[in-house]
Formats: sequence, structure tokens, C-alpha cells
Amino acid sequence: MRRVPVFVWVVVLAFSMVWIAMGSLITPGAQKHDFLNLYSGASLALEGKFAVLHDIDVQLQRERQFVPVIDALVPFVRPPFYALLLAPLALIPYKAAFWVWIVLQSGLLLACWAWGYRRFGANALVFAAFSLPGPLGIASGQDCVMLLAIFIVAFELADRGKAGASGAVLALMLIKFHLILLWPVALVLQRRWKMLAGFCAAAIAEAGLSLALGGMQGARNYVALLRNKNLDHLSPSKELMISFSGLTENLGVDSPAATAALILAIFLIFVFAVYKAPLWKMFAVTAVASLLVAPHVYGYDATLLLLPFLLTIFYSQLAGAKIAATLLCTPLPFGFALAGKPYAIVSSASLVILLVLLACEKDRLGSEV
Repeated sequence: MRRVPVFVWVVVLAFSMVWIAMGSLITPGAQKHDFLNLYSGASLALEGKFAVLHDIDVQLQRERQFVPVIDALVPFVRPPFYALLLAPLALIPYKAAFWVWIVLQSGLLLACWAWGYRRFGANALVFAAFSLPGPLGIASGQDCVMLLAIFIVAFELADRGKAGASGAVLALMLIKFHLILLWPVALVLQRRWKMLAGFCAAAIAEAGLSLALGGMQGARNYVALLRNKNLDHLSPSKELMISFSGLTENLGVDSPAATAALILAIFLIFVFAVYKAPLWKMFAVTAVASLLVAPHVYGYDATLLLLPFLLTIFYSQLAGAKIAATLLCTPLPFGFALAGKPYAIVSSASLVILLVLLACEKDRLGSEV
């Protein structure tokens, strides 16, 4: 195994300490917010209450068992099959489970960093350590690192020629289905039929399991929850979003026609960029574009973009794309998302710039990776 230079260890340890310090400021609130909904969903699943898993009143009552002073529902919006996977977490008392969750997510992030080192070398550790979204998500009690790990496994399987298995693993990202909206389109455009078949098979299995767990009543409750516009904690602070929502909110655009035009432009750039692209570029372009067209995406959701950033840095032949991906690996772009309106536009605008630059890159014939 390649030896890691001392300066790399210094950078990794230094930034790890920075993230731990930052996390110590965020975790007290996370226990009463983001993690609360995951634990409550796990608790209901452990008791087999899938039919009412997404019932607003049931969720609020359960959350108040763990945090009595909560003022409004922090909705559990993950599908039933994921709640089933989370159920063992509820075997641990609430406060202890939070720290178990933080440790598990941190260990998973370190494993992703280790993969980057094995794949790209020591410099990848530096880029990974710089990246803000992962530590931000962990400190917030989120499960975003899990999506990054799934994404990495899907890429590795595809790179090794195991297309069907790659698609099936990719479908596990349906735990946050709005973040992978463009993947079926990409697989069709690239004619990756085995990967698409694996994706569809796994997606159908997940949907079937969810329906079997909650029944039609559970499905109706889930749809009603997702469509409920009166939940303050479902889509708060749109100016902090890193998708088209953040662009329009920070620019003060409230025209449906203008918003539709922006989404269409992103989609057309995506189609142009992904068509006949090599594997690495397909993963990079589709991931970035999928986040940009989703209506509900925050800074920690960009955790899964660490893979596209590394792929661009190490495989792209376009200097501009490499520079853009490198900058996105630093805390600066996503740090602006925390600065409020209008400065938060930097994060979403940076992703648009990267997407455009990737579309400008000339694909090499015969290149698969």
C-alpha cells in the first residue's frame, strides 16, 4: 500500500479537529431535530406500526415521547423499507442511540475517505478532509454519509463490469428518492440496460416491501405527508438549498415560468453532457444535475457529491472542471449556504458552473472509466 505523506496526515487531522469542534456546536440541536425523526421512524417500525408510520399526529406524539418540549413535527419522510432497516436503532435508548448514530456515520465517512485513498492516492484524502457537507451532515444527525457509501459501491461495481449489481445498489439511494431523479434517464440515454434492469428490479422490490409493510393506508399517508405544505420543518429556509430552489430564492425569482425555464436548462445541459459520456463522467454529471433539479436539497445532501468531485479532479481532462471540483471540495462554496440570503447562492451557482464545465469537456472515444 502506498505510504501517506506526513503533510497529508497533518491536514486530515487538522480538519478533522475543525469538524469535531464545529460538530460540538451543532449536535445539541440535532438531537432535537434531524435525528429525532429518524429515531421516531425507527421506533414506530420496531413496533410494526407501518400503516401509521407517516401519519402526522402519530409521528408528533411519538417524537414528544423523546423530546417533550418539541414545538412542531420534524417529519419522518423516508420510505417504509428504510424505516425497517432503521428499526434496530430503536432498541437503544434515545440519547445513547444518538451518539451511536454519530459514531457509525463518522466511521462510514472515514471508510469512504479510505476508499478515495486506495483509488486515487494520498491527495484524495486531502480533498476529502476539506469537504464540508459530510461532517455537517453527521453533526446534524443526518444519514447523508450512507448515501455516499452506497454511491461509491455502485460506481465500483459498474467500473468492474458488474452492471446489474451496480444498478441494484444504486436503487438503495431511493431512501432519498428525490436526490436521484435523473438516474433512470441517464441509464436510458447511455443504453446501460443491465444497470437499468438492476435498478428497476431493486426499486420494485423496495416499493413492494414498503407496500407490504404499510398497506394502502400507509401509502396514502405517505403521499399526504409529502404533499403537505403546512409542515414548517419539511422545507424550511429555501435560500439555503443548493438546488434550483436556492437559485431562485436568492435571486428573488418567484415566477413559475422562470423557474420552469431554469429547470429545463439544467436538464438539457445534463442530457448533452451525459450522452455517450464515459462512466466516471456519467456518475459525476448525473449526480450533480439530479441535486440541481430536486426541489428539496440542503448542503449536507452534497455529501454524496464527494465521489463526483474526486472523479472530476482525477479523471477530467479539462482544467476548468478540475478547478471547479477542487474548489467545491473546500469548505467555501457550501459554507456560503450557511451565510443566508443572498450569499447562499454561491453553493448552488457553483454546482451549475461545474455541470456546465463537465458538459464542455470533450469525451475521449473508447474511454470507459
